[in-house]
Amino acid sequence: MKKAFELKKASQLISGFIGAALLCTGVAANAQLLQVATVFSETDFSSQILKQWTTGVTEKTDGRIKFRTHWAGSLVGNKMLDGMNDGVVDVALSFTPYVSGEIIDLAPLDVPFSFPLDSKGLANFNKEALPILDAIYEKRGSRVVSAPPVLLPDPVTCSDRFVSDADKWQGVKIRTAGRWQAETIKRWGGSPVVLAASDLYTGLKLGTIDCALMVYNGVLSLKLYEPAKYVTRVDHSIAFGTINVANTTWDRLTEADRKIMLEVGQQAMDWGIAEYAKTYVSTMDKLVEAGAEMCVPKQAEFDRLVAAANDVFKVEIEPNVTSDGEQLIELINRYRDQVVVLPTAGPIKECP
Repeated sequence: MKKAFELKKASQLISGFIGAALLCTGVAANAQLLQVATVFSETDFSSQILKQWTTGVTEKTDGRIKFRTHWAGSLVGNKMLDGMNDGVVDVALSFTPYVSGEIIDLAPLDVPFSFPLDSKGLANFNKEALPILDAIYEKRGSRVVSAPPVLLPDPVTCSDRFVSDADKWQGVKIRTAGRWQAETIKRWGGSPVVLAASDLYTGLKLGTIDCALMVYNGVLSLKLYEPAKYVTRVDHSIAFGTINVANTTWDRLTEADRKIMLEVGQQAMDWGIAEYAKTYVSTMDKLVEAGAEMCVPKQAEFDRLVAAANDVFKVEIEPNVTSDGEQLIELINRYRDQVVVLPTAGPIKECP
C-alpha cells in the first residue's frame, strides 16, 4: 500500500512538472519581442521615460510583450517612420523634426516657442496634443501611445561665442534638425546645417559647425559641452517626441494589450512630468560643473527671436496645413501666452 501511494505521488509530481513545462512553453510561444528604436543614448532623459513605458508594459502583460531597445540610432538612424512602415521597427521614440518636412501638419511643433515648458502647462498641452498627433501619425503608419515630455528646453550651444545679438548670429554655422528649424535659423541670422545627432560632437570639434540647436538633455548625454561650452539660454521648445507603435504591430495586439500600452503610456507621461522640472535644473547644474558657461539674452534680443519664429509659423506653415494641422495650431495658440518668456530657473546671468 505504501509503495503504491509513493508511486502515485511520484506520478502526480511528474505530471505537475510536465504541465508547468507545457505552460511555460505556451507562454514563451505566445510572447512577443518588439524592436524599439530611438536616436538618443541609453543615459538620456528621454530614454529613462522610454524605459518606464517598456518596463511597465512588460510587467502589466506578465511578460507576454517584451522589448529590445536599439539606442543611439543604431537600428534605422532617425528614419523611424520608414522603419515602422518597412516592418523593421515595432516601436519608436519618434521626433517631429525628422518627418515634419514631409508631414506639414506636424511642422507647428518644430518652430521654436510653440508649446509650454513649465510642468503644469506641458502636462496639459501634451494630454490635449496626443489624440491630434495620433490621428496624424495613424495615416502614416503608426499609433501614438504616449506623449511624454522627452525633451528638455533648447538653448544654443556654441564652440566660440554666445549668440547674444543679431551681429553675433551672422555667419554662424548651426546644426538644426529638419526644415522648419532651418527656416527659423535663417531668420535669426545663422546658416543652418543638417547633421545627425551622432555627428555633432565631431562636427563641433572640427569646426564643421559652430553651434548646435540641441536640447539640454542632448547637450549633456552627447557631451557637447566639451567642444562647445558657450550656452545661450533661449530655452524654447523645439520639437515634440512621442512613443509610437507601428500599425502592423498594433493590429496584431489584443484589445487588452492595446489598453495596457495606452494606460502605461499615461503613466510614463505622469512620471516624465514629475521628473521634468528637477531634471531641467539638475542637467544645467551638471553642465556648469563640467565647464559649460551660460547666459540669458537681453529682452530685446529675445523678442527679436520670438518675432522671427512667429514669421515662420504664420507665413510658411499655417497657410499650408490640413484640418489636422489646424487643430494643432488652435491648441498651440491657446497656450501661447505661457510660452514666450525668458528663463527664470538655473543660471540667469545676462549675456555680454
